[in-house]
Parts: sequence; C-alpha cells; structure tokens
Amino acid sequence: MLVLALAASAVFATTVATVPAPPPLPIAYEHAQPLPFRAQIGHLTRSARKFLFGRAAAPAPTPGAKPITVGFYTPWNDDSATSLERHIDRLDWVAPANLSVDASGALKVETDARFDRILSTALHRPLVMPVLQNTVDGDWQGPQTAALLANPARRHALEAQTLAYLDKTNAAGVMVDFETMPAASLPGLRLFLSELRAQLTPKHRLVSVTMPMDNPDWSTRAFAQAADRLVLMAYDEHWQGGTPGPIASNPWFVQKLQHALAGLPRGKAIVALGEYAYDWHDGKADALTVEEAWLSAHDSGTTPQYDPMSGNTGFSYVDGSRHDVWMLDAAATWNQMKILSRLGVGDIALWRLGSEDPGFWSAVKAWHNGGQLPNLKPLVQAANVDVEGQGEILRVTATPQAGSRAVAFDKASGMVTSETYQVLPTPYVVKRTGALAKQVSLTFDDGPDPTWTPRILAILEQYHVPGTFFMVGENALTNRDLVKRIADDGDEIGNHSYTHPNMAEEAATGIGLELNATQRLIEATTGHSIRLFRAPYFGDAEPTTADELVPAVVAQEHGYTVVGLHVDPDDWQRPGVQHIIDSTIAQVESATPDRSENVILLHDGGGDRSQTVEALPVIIQRLRADGYTFVPTSKLAGLTHDQVMPKVDGVNLAAVRADIALFAVLAAILAGLNWTFFFAISLGVLRSVGLASLATMLRRPQPAPAPEDTCQPLVTVIIPAYNEERVIEASVRRVLESDYRHMQVIVADDGSKDRTSAIVSDAFASNPRVELMTLVNGGKAAALNRALLQARGEIVVALDADTQFEVETISRLVRWFADPAIGAVAGNAKVGNRVNLVTRWQGVEYVTAQNLERRALTKLDAIMVVPGAVGAWRREALDEVGGYPEDTLAEDQDLTIAIQRKGWKVAYDEDAVAWTEAPESFHALSKQRFRWSFGTLQCLWKHRGTLRKGRPSGLAFIGMPQAWLFQIVFAVISPAIDLALLISIGGTALRISQHGWAQTQTDVLRMGAYWLGFTLVDLACGWVAYRLDPRKERFRPFLLLAQRFIYRQLMYSVVIRAVGAAFAGKGIGWGKLERTGRVNAGPADAAATPPAAERQAGRQAELEAAP
Repeated sequence: MLVLALAASAVFATTVATVPAPPPLPIAYEHAQPLPFRAQIGHLTRSARKFLFGRAAAPAPTPGAKPITVGFYTPWNDDSATSLERHIDRLDWVAPANLSVDASGALKVETDARFDRILSTALHRPLVMPVLQNTVDGDWQGPQTAALLANPARRHALEAQTLAYLDKTNAAGVMVDFETMPAASLPGLRLFLSELRAQLTPKHRLVSVTMPMDNPDWSTRAFAQAADRLVLMAYDEHWQGGTPGPIASNPWFVQKLQHALAGLPRGKAIVALGEYAYDWHDGKADALTVEEAWLSAHDSGTTPQYDPMSGNTGFSYVDGSRHDVWMLDAAATWNQMKILSRLGVGDIALWRLGSEDPGFWSAVKAWHNGGQLPNLKPLVQAANVDVEGQGEILRVTATPQAGSRAVAFDKASGMVTSETYQVLPTPYVVKRTGALAKQVSLTFDDGPDPTWTPRILAILEQYHVPGTFFMVGENALTNRDLVKRIADDGDEIGNHSYTHPNMAEEAATGIGLELNATQRLIEATTGHSIRLFRAPYFGDAEPTTADELVPAVVAQEHGYTVVGLHVDPDDWQRPGVQHIIDSTIAQVESATPDRSENVILLHDGGGDRSQTVEALPVIIQRLRADGYTFVPTSKLAGLTHDQVMPKVDGVNLAAVRADIALFAVLAAILAGLNWTFFFAISLGVLRSVGLASLATMLRRPQPAPAPEDTCQPLVTVIIPAYNEERVIEASVRRVLESDYRHMQVIVADDGSKDRTSAIVSDAFASNPRVELMTLVNGGKAAALNRALLQARGEIVVALDADTQFEVETISRLVRWFADPAIGAVAGNAKVGNRVNLVTRWQGVEYVTAQNLERRALTKLDAIMVVPGAVGAWRREALDEVGGYPEDTLAEDQDLTIAIQRKGWKVAYDEDAVAWTEAPESFHALSKQRFRWSFGTLQCLWKHRGTLRKGRPSGLAFIGMPQAWLFQIVFAVISPAIDLALLISIGGTALRISQHGWAQTQTDVLRMGAYWLGFTLVDLACGWVAYRLDPRKERFRPFLLLAQRFIYRQLMYSVVIRAVGAAFAGKGIGWGKLERTGRVNAGPADAAATPPAAERQAGRQAELEAAP
C-alpha cells in the first residue's frame, strides 16, 4: 500500500512539474525617422570655463556635518516605488508628494500602501518628510493658495491639519511646495512657514520649503528666516511651457546657485538635482524619464549627443512631427555634484525617484566617498516598459537588454568632458490588442466560491452573458463541481495561480508550479486545458515594472496569453452596490483611442461578494441599453473558445487521467482535515459546556446519614515518604490536628537517604497513634502495600508527605462510607504553593479541569481517578483488588478503575480539601505530567476490557471514552489544530497585507467571531468552575486565557511523548514497574517474581474476568 501511495505521489509530482508548454496563441495585432541633432546652446564665458575646469580649492566642509541625500517620491508613478525599494538604503530623507491643499483649505492625503510596505520592511528607514503641495487634479492653485494664507483662520486651520497628520504618522517634518504663487503672497507664505516652524520645533520636527532658483521674488535669505531647510530646485532652465533647450546647463546652474547661496548659512540649503527629460513637439513638451528618453532614441534610430558646453545630452527626430529631446542623465548630475563640492554644498535631493538614470546612484556613491570616479559605463532599463498598441490582451515581445556608454573625465577636476552612447539599452516590450469598439468582457477573479460563484453563474445564465473566470487552484480543488459547471456553461476559465501569491516575490520555478498545478486541476476536472492567465495583484493593462512582467514572461513560456484589465470598480473593497455600478459604467464609457476599456474586473471569491452579485444584473442591463455587447475574452484576443480551452488529448490525456483520482484524493483529504478540525474544536467546546452544565444542574450526591448507634470507624492514614525531611513533621502534625480523632497514622519511609525516619521517631515516639515503618526502597505503591499490611482501620486514607489536609478533611471523607456501596471517596485537591506563573496556572487547572470534571461525572458514576493527594478507600475494596497496583505509574487511577470494576461506587466530596505542593518549574511539571500521562495510558490499556464488556456502564460509556478522546487523542492532534490556526492567522495577515482590509475583512471577522466565541465559552466554563468551588477563589480570566499559549502546549507535548513511549514499549508488553519508573523490557514469564508481583498478576487476571 505504501509503495502504491509513493508511486502515485511520484506520478502526480511529475505530471504537475513537467506540463508541456504549447506554442503561443496567434493573437490578432509606424516607425520614427532620425533627424540630425541641432544643439540649442549658448556660449560659456571664460570665467565659467575657468570655474568648471580650473584648480580652485574647494571650501572646507562644515565640521562634523554629514551630507544628506533626499529622494522625491511620487505616489502616482509605479516606477517611483520600484526605485525607492531598490535604493532606500542610499537615502537619508524620502519626500513623498502625498499631501495637497485645495482652495477651501482642506488637507488631502493620498495613501500609498506600497510606500508604507517598503518603509515597514526596510532594514534602513530614512526620515519621512511629506511634501505639501497646492495642486488640485494636477493644476497649481497659486492665487487660491495666496487667498487662503491671507486669511488667519483658514491658515491656522491648515496648520492644525498638517500638525495632526504629522502626529498621526510620526513623520520627521513637512516640506512645503507651493508653486505659481503671486509675488505679493510670498510674505504670507513665509508667515505660514514661521508659524508651522514654531509649533514643530518643540517636537523636533523640521519645516523645509522648495524654491525656484531663477525667480528673484523668492529671496533665499528671507525664506531662510522662516524655514529650517531650503530645497533649491536646480533645474527647468528650459521648461515644459518654453522653448527646447538644456534643462540645467552648467553655466546656468553655477550662476543661479551662487546667487541663491549668497548670504545663506552653510548647511541651510539642499540642492535638488533633476534626473529626467523633456520631449518638445507640436508646441508642447512631455516629461519623460531618462529611460523613456533612451527608448525614444532607440526607436527613432538616433543616438543621444553630449553637449560639452551645457553638460546636458539631447537628440532630435521626426515622427510625423519634430521632436527635440533634452535630458539630465548621470553624466550631467555628476558634473553638478562636482560643482556643489566647490560651492561647499553636500546635501542634495533627487527629482524624482523612478525617473533617474540608474547610473545616478553610482555617481552619488562616488561623490560621497570623495576622490573616486563613478562607473557610468553600464546602461540598463531598470524601471521602464515599452507598451505598444491598445487593448487589454498582452504579450511580452522583448525582455530588457543592457547597453553601454563611454565617459571621459577631466583629470584635474574629475568632471565629465565627453559622453558617447555606444549601445542604447532596451526595456521590456509589451504589445497590446483587444480594443474592440462597444465590446466588453466580464472577468471574475479569486474563485470559485461555494456561496458567490453559483449566484454569479445564475445571473450570467439568466442574461445569456459569457464570463471568464480566473481561478485560484486551491479554491477550485474544493469546488470542483463549480469548475465543471462553468466549463459546461461555455464560460472560459483562466489561470490565477494555485495559492494566490505575490508572484513578483516567487522564483520562476515557483511560478511555474503555481501555473501547472492549477492547469492540471482544471484539466482533470473539465477535460479541457486553459490558455488565459492573469497574475494576482498585477492584473492591469498598463504594466510598468518588472514585478508585473516577470510573471507574465514565465506564463508566456508556459503557453499562456496574458489578460489585463482597465475597468476596475474595486468591488473587492465592498465600496457599495451603487459605486460598483456607477464606476463600472463610467469607466467602460470613458474609452478613448488612447485607452481601451474592454475588460471588466469583478470578483467571485476572496470575501463577501454580495455587493458584486447585486450590482452585476444592473451593469449588464445598463451596458446593453447603451449599445454594448458582452463577449468572451477570447474574442477580444481574436481567438476562439477552443483555442483558449483546448480539449486535452494524447499524452496529456493519460497524465490528466492519472491526476483525476489524485486530485480527488487530495480534495477528500483537505475536506477530511477541515471536518476533523471542525469536529475536534466543536467537540471540545461541547465537552466544556457539557461538564459545566452537569456540574451546575445535576443535584450533587449527598453522603448517607450514619445510624445513630454506629461508632466512628478506625481510619488508617498512610503517608509514604522518600527524602521528605523538610515537610514530614508538618504533614504528620497536620493529620493529627484533624477533628477526626479515631485514627492510626503510618509513616512508610521508603528507603529515604535523609533524616526522614529520625525526625518522625524523635517527634512522635510518644504518640501511640503514629507508627513508623522503615523500608528498603521499592517504590510508592510497594510502600503503600507494605503499610496496608499493618493497617488496622476499616478506611484507608493515603496522602503525600507534601500535602496538607484541612481540619475537617478526614471526617468529610469518612462520612460517605455510611453507604455500604461506596468503595472510595475523592477529595478536592488544590494547589497550595502558588508562588509563580507555573503554579498559578496549575491552580487554575485544578479548579477548572480536574475538580469540575469530578463534580460533573460523579452523578454519572464515571469518576476516573481518586487523587493520591486526597482520597479515602474502604479496606474491604482494597483487599478485594489486591491492594495498590504496582505495575502502573498512575496507581491511584488504576485502583479507582479496579474497584469500580468489582462493583464498588466512587463518590466525590468537594468540601474535603487538601492543599498540595505543585511543581514550580516547567521542567519539573513536564516530568510529573509525563508520569501521569504515561500512567493514564497504562490504565486505559490495562482496563480496556471495560469498553468491550460495557460494565461498569459509567466508565464504559462515559469515563473511559472521554479519557481516550480528550486526554489522549485530542492532546495528540491539538498541536496540528494549533498549527493550522497559526497558518490560518498567518495566511490571513498575508492576505490583508496583499489585498487590503476591504477584501479580507470577511475572513478576519469570521475568524475573530470564532475565536471570540471559543474564548467566551472557555471563560464562561471557567467562571462556573470558580463559582462552584467551595473556597470561592477569585476568578482570574486573563490567567485562564494565558494557559492557551504556553501551558496547554506543554501538556500536549507531554502526552505526545507519553504516547510515543507507550508505542515504543508496546512490542514488549506492559512490564512490571521498576524503580526507574520505566516499563520493564524483560520477559513476561520470568522465573522469579516477588510476592507482590505474584499477587498483582493474579489480581490482573481477576479483573479481566470481572463482569
């Protein structure tokens, strides 16, 4: 059987790992002309040339000053996040442009989950200096901002909002970037900065302000009085609204910067360096990243030319119209850094992260190290993607190719003198198709879900609308009937991975396994393969980063066609039914020649999709009314249904057939595990509630009244002792102080090596009720049996030397024996040394578990153990079973079961209290509980005949089954349940980080509700146990809950060890208990056995024959 299972597993693994990749599907799909570059430059003056290439000494740096590097982060550009993630360790400040103020003075905050994640996971975390801008929908609001700042009430309100945001986010300060401000409003801006600074300085936060370098109205000396730092924008010599030219020529840079720095304290200014390009054409200019400029040069067949006079690089080409492109690349910014060194400035800012030449970081490193030259030769497209065509069906047609350039440096100054682009780098190239007028495709991600997918299918069937379902494999595995229904309906199925990971963080092998496992599952279920793919988290049709494209490339290598999307109403966030409807309609109807809106993303899994279900019929009806046709995704790609879901045949068919049974088995195993966990947890809750209810509602048995002429029976109290010199005298005296006087006390010293016997002899030699027996060490049970031979009492009480009886305990135990059917009475053991957390937890356990269980089970005649710490036995019952058993570690439990099998009843008296000493360390507790658990296993196995014969009924149907189930089986599987819970919590936390709260709140709330329910049940049962306790101890709920996290896990491990030890010894039988506390490995029919062992063997045979 094992061989077959291993062979099946090998076949399954092989078929999943080696799915053959089919050829790409034949999805249905002007060139720029180079123009000689005409440089538009001025002439450098002699003095500028002397400044740039002369040998003038650099000013001494500010003593102790550490230069800082700032990166501007723009939330609306994905490449900004990519650059931040790669270079965060090189930044001292990061300035996210996420704050804006509108004309009314309201502060607007743009959240960016990826920015937050990058910062939270980074080993080096730069200071966050959010940028406050006066923009509304990308338009600068200079006059409106001026009016706002002129109004004291509105200005103070904006200051209060800003302060509140900084307090909430713990940011290091704020950078104010107000542009297009009228000259007359600048005093008001400085007042605003001064007031902010006055409030932020006591909190050790900074106020900085961005300033243009070429506007004389912006006085650096005046603003230096109002702000902590000035950020000088050293670019836009030629800007988007002007004529083509260098963006920051070296002469302009030097002149403007010298003027701006005049009179400023050293360390006040941060110089912002530009790393971007402008493409002037048709009377306007487009802002490009440096990598986009390189791509434009590559596609137009021209080469960027370095202009040594300006230090900038540019090129021109014709593509229907003339394009003049200028850029600030790493060579330009390196020269600017060298100029800054000569001016004594060490603090720089990059505008902006994501638009830079990757060589910028090499330049910064070399500049900070001093004396080094940067390596600017390698050229890579690190953040750019060339997206061509329109539509939401994607194909990656090229992957990044590196380029190179040659850079020459002046030996004296270290500045760049020439730059030659040898090979231009190329990025990913993505071609898009599928922009069909008035045709839309409904797609559904993250299913199938047993609740929401059938409802969505019913709507599609009702309106005769096709759908494409991008399935998560693990969801499809447990809902294979839905997968088949979708295929039978003629809908299309796409691959959305098997476990919904972030594929950007997966290796290519892992991505392949995710794809293959889901594909094989769909093939095994439907008989058709799948060829459409959408990656989790990166599904849009505007891929801009490698994070989005690496999974697409791997998927293409596996024969998939990538499906993106443009229409996303964010239904996963549950924004409301009307929002889903309105957003979907508005996006579909906003299609333009430059942006298609053909693929609609909705969700049928991953959370509560009731809003999606309610919105879907309205979306269908309204779009149809507006003239739109719903088509399958395959039609947008120019493909047929059979091409995107081809029938499986040939070798693949044999592999799929092999997988069908294995997927069915896997689904059955998962379902079985789910039901097992559910059953185990539910049964545990029901047991707790049941025990608490029985303990509360059933009338507690009362001792029978003794006849008036009955004399008090003699009670023999046996105290077995081994090295108990510290406690033995106090223990004996405590017994003698009992209100029950008619007793015999026997101290059985089991070979102690200390002064135990001497202390008893000295202290009680004159007391006729105390007898001392000094024995050769033979174990606790042997000592009890030797003492039992000397006992004269009708009732025998045995207690440990470290146990303290209350004055009334013995009399309360004895009173039950007026009933001739009673063979033993269990008392109420409580922890008396609650000196640390370990003993306090045991105190809680004694009250809420052991004593509550005895109280509940006593009415059902199902008590499993009379505790050795506090219990009384009828001598006749002891003699009938041969005294204390010596072949188990749990002699008290063994004896309890044995006398009940002989027909005696066991009672419980919760008022008979004994205070026992509990282990005070986890190590000691573990050793004790291992002994208890192993002894319990021995007893359950030894008395297994009780279950077979069904008598006594209380033990056969309640006591022993619940002991097997809850003390052994549940304890063994509980770690798996806890592990499953931890995995579930971890998975939920991961889904929250990846999907956000809106999409995962249903899972979180459901998990929280379950946990809260279980916790409340636990607390309620614990409260009942404490209320029923005769000593009315204070209920400590947090102590009870804390048990779940450490104490109970320790108990589970002990039981597992005990079960392992039991199985290890099972092959050699249940041997006689040796002095080491382990099962004897010798032969069962040894020639010589001590008399006690002979008596025990006969006693076992009698028990097996007992009714």
